[in-house]
Amino acid sequence: MYLLIITAGLCLTYFVLYFLFSIFFKNSTTVLNSKAMVSVLYIVLGSFLSYVVSTNISNLQLANRVLHALGGGAVGMLICFLVVRDSKLKINRFQFFVFSFLIVMTLGIANETIEYFLQTYAHYIFAPTPTDTWLDLISNLTGALAAGVILTPFVNKK
Repeated sequence: MYLLIITAGLCLTYFVLYFLFSIFFKNSTTVLNSKAMVSVLYIVLGSFLSYVVSTNISNLQLANRVLHALGGGAVGMLICFLVVRDSKLKINRFQFFVFSFLIVMTLGIANETIEYFLQTYAHYIFAPTPTDTWLDLISNLTGALAAGVILTPFVNKK
């Protein structure tokens, strides 16, 4: 159930970032176009693919690292890439990489904060030790960097 909520949150993040990117870089809002729904489908597929890959890893610690790298870092960078592509935002690759990386890391921190509150007050167990939270954030960082290196060359490419 939690993973479905995360996937829905990633889709919502696409729409929030669609307007945030345009306001931040153009000081105006951009109207959603028909590519948005296709992009949401890509986000859902990327999210579920990361779940499938991670659940097929028998080592639970490694599976959690892969889930955070793919589902957090890589899908987060994919969302930023799709936003820039769909909104036809004219930003350079350096701006894309830095801004997207900061957003993806912020999303990872938000996820870990939510997990902390759910674990502390609702008694769900997400992290057996505090070290797990740090490893999750490092995994997010690794996935974001890898996806950023792969996606950045395609920013504003015809």
